[in-house]
Amino acid sequence: MTYRLFFLVTFASLTALAKGEVVINEIHHDPDVKTELAEFIELHNTATEPVDLSGWEIGDAVVFTFPDGSKIDGDGFVVVTHNPAQFKSKFGGSPLGPWLGKLDNDGERIELRDATGQLVDRVRYRLGFPWPIVGAPPGYSIELIHPDLDNNNGHNWKPSVRGDASTKANMLVAKGSSWKYFKGTKEASSPRTVWRKAAFAESGWLTGRTPIGYGEDFIKTTLGDMRNGYTSVYFRKKITVKDVKKIGALKLALQFDDGFNMWINGRHVAGSNISTMEPRFGSNASSAIEQHDYVEFDLPSPGGYLIEGENILAIQAHNASKGGSSDFFIDVELKATVGPANRGPTPGARNSVFATLPLTRLAKVEHTPRQPKGSEAVVITTMPSTAVASSEVYAEYQVVSPGGYVHIDDAAYERGWTKLPMNDLGQEGDVEASDGVFSATVPKSVQQHRHLVRYRVSVKTALGQVATAPYPSDPAPNFAYFCYDGVPSWSGKAKPGAKVLEYDSQALTSVPVYHLISKKTDIENSTWNEKYGGDNYKWKGTLVYDGEVYDHIRYRARGGVWRYAMGKNMWKFDFNRGHSFQARDHYDREYDSRWDKLNFSACIQQGNFQHRGEQGMFEAVGFKLFELANVEAPKTHWVHFRIIDEAEETGATQYDGDFWGLYLAIEQMDGRFLDEHDLPDGNLYKMEGGTGELNNQGPSAATDKSDLNSYLSRYQGNQSESWWRQNMDLPRYYSYRTVVEGIHHYDIGYGKNYFYYLNPDTQKWATLPWDLDLTWAGNMYGNGNDPFKGKVLDKPVFKMEYGNRAREILDLLFNNDEGDRLIDEFAAIIDEPSGRMPSIADADRAMWDYHPIMSSGKVNGS
Repeated sequence: MTYRLFFLVTFASLTALAKGEVVINEIHHDPDVKTELAEFIELHNTATEPVDLSGWEIGDAVVFTFPDGSKIDGDGFVVVTHNPAQFKSKFGGSPLGPWLGKLDNDGERIELRDATGQLVDRVRYRLGFPWPIVGAPPGYSIELIHPDLDNNNGHNWKPSVRGDASTKANMLVAKGSSWKYFKGTKEASSPRTVWRKAAFAESGWLTGRTPIGYGEDFIKTTLGDMRNGYTSVYFRKKITVKDVKKIGALKLALQFDDGFNMWINGRHVAGSNISTMEPRFGSNASSAIEQHDYVEFDLPSPGGYLIEGENILAIQAHNASKGGSSDFFIDVELKATVGPANRGPTPGARNSVFATLPLTRLAKVEHTPRQPKGSEAVVITTMPSTAVASSEVYAEYQVVSPGGYVHIDDAAYERGWTKLPMNDLGQEGDVEASDGVFSATVPKSVQQHRHLVRYRVSVKTALGQVATAPYPSDPAPNFAYFCYDGVPSWSGKAKPGAKVLEYDSQALTSVPVYHLISKKTDIENSTWNEKYGGDNYKWKGTLVYDGEVYDHIRYRARGGVWRYAMGKNMWKFDFNRGHSFQARDHYDREYDSRWDKLNFSACIQQGNFQHRGEQGMFEAVGFKLFELANVEAPKTHWVHFRIIDEAEETGATQYDGDFWGLYLAIEQMDGRFLDEHDLPDGNLYKMEGGTGELNNQGPSAATDKSDLNSYLSRYQGNQSESWWRQNMDLPRYYSYRTVVEGIHHYDIGYGKNYFYYLNPDTQKWATLPWDLDLTWAGNMYGNGNDPFKGKVLDKPVFKMEYGNRAREILDLLFNNDEGDRLIDEFAAIIDEPSGRMPSIADADRAMWDYHPIMSSGKVNGS
């Protein structure tokens, strides 16, 4: 039976008017280029008469007071921006500003008050359904669909692109196409710009199919001589275009490492991670980048450079380092959209998504219970924003069975959806009739233990128009829930010939349980078979924790030369924009900042160091000691990791089944790390091999690594006391160095396993710890001689200050009271204190000490 709406409500009656005549109409809270301080808030006067804005204030998220004489014309717009000069450079116009503060990318509250302090308008925007998901290139803003709609409800906003952000278009250049290329051992032409022209003769140029590069197994044309040979490659391709006047927009999608500039018929149209539009052949990209998914760029209006017939595409791509980079690659896709282009941001003008009679939107979508058990009915509810005659509201669900995982790129993802009618009649799961909330009940038989259920919700009008949630800008095109009856007991022997012990659910759930759902071939390829050493998140899956389903995430093994050394290897997970991970600490408290990346340490030592059994204590306690000594360090917590990649939960042996043991979750050191630890947004470099890779770009910091390079070159010399005090956070270094000695963190003597952070407020550098697995014991790797141990601590005044700080830390932390108490506290999280009852640590030992993988050829010798 299909339920439909048989009532008509007018647009005027169904809208909630914003407070006052002046409304917050457009917000650009996450520009695609972080160093462009072009955030803005647009106000729109819905009345016909001008409004005096003198003394009005924007507050809460950012702070700005309108100067005397400010006004907004009837039906007019006023824009307030972070930095007027940078705004003008990007968008033109005459904005007001600057404001104090910064808009939060994840969302916060913006208030507009008049000169008397009276609230005029308030918007609490967010990132994620029902609010638009923006922030990636090309840098959409969020726009109110119509100024009379309630702008505090996310469903009334859209990304600033007319139509769906995923609009299909005509293909001009497909991925994997053939290109002419020239190795950057010298300039491609003289003058340097000639190679971009149509008349340029490509003599001596090679031909290859993309991706072109080295260091990744998806490369089709390998540049075997690039590493240590050259840092740049030039590319040319001729394409034929017809009916140019019909093309409204061009969309470029690039998979690239590490930076590029692109020209069409000599006109610069796109670039990323390059400090200049005219780099020389020997230049490096600004930084090494870790994310290698295809990145989309909306190109400038094609009418200014695209011509009828033959067109020349030219790309100059650069690596971050000639010898220090493990990979380089580029692949290109170019699409043309036929029809008028209409996309934002549109500061000071009518919104690109403006609609007088907007299509019905879905204001809210939920399911209950949050994590159902087997054979438990699930009710899906939604609240359409408007209702029109004969509209149909329905849900669709897809069941993913254990061992039959379907990822988003599989053809099967588009199949197997079961349609459920939704009603507002107080029937079949709907609580109250005619309250605007529509409901559908997923049958009890659908809910089965270890099954993933995906769903989406749609409204279809009598005219055939369909609005579906999640919205097209969402990288996860469905909602989901996970059916689970609880963690069963697990039985295993500590070693061959030993007694079988049963580890009950209470022991196994003493730490939080994380589930990864994926294909068995992907699991085994990622952690054992392929030995992939790059940074691309090649494999897809679904992560479940705390009742929350993080669908369509990506993962890989993590680590450098030891990535596949232990058999029980480390993992790294990458989450979708708008779906960042909410982790909790040892005591079930949410961290203040969500995570874009999740690192797992394997809680197993490298074999030749003879410290099996520390179970992640070295890292967990070590990082905590740094924190207690006022040195910012990653948060950590243990997890029980389970993988669903087969139909059955348990297998023929103790080494088969869902149970994968104990892992340590480690906070990623990036911009969210800085937020969590209340550090200003500045450049953060992961140091390796004497140089650094940028893990976070500060909005006002150098983009070409010149700050780091200057610091590296200058501290090599014999600098004065005043120079060190001006450029280095010495108190923090004294604390860092004390804990380094205290826990034997000596694997830092070769320019690695730490981060450099430049505080933008003080302009002082700090060293922050990383990679503490080889610590505590006396037989670990390295001499512990970081770059500053001799240069700083050999100076008498600094040596005295360091000694004073070291004594404070030793007296307060490294003693039988506080130090031992910390160790005991952490050990009790994973081990039964009396030693008489089986624990999660014991179960992990039984799982991995004699796991068959340990004696296989799939484990690197250690």
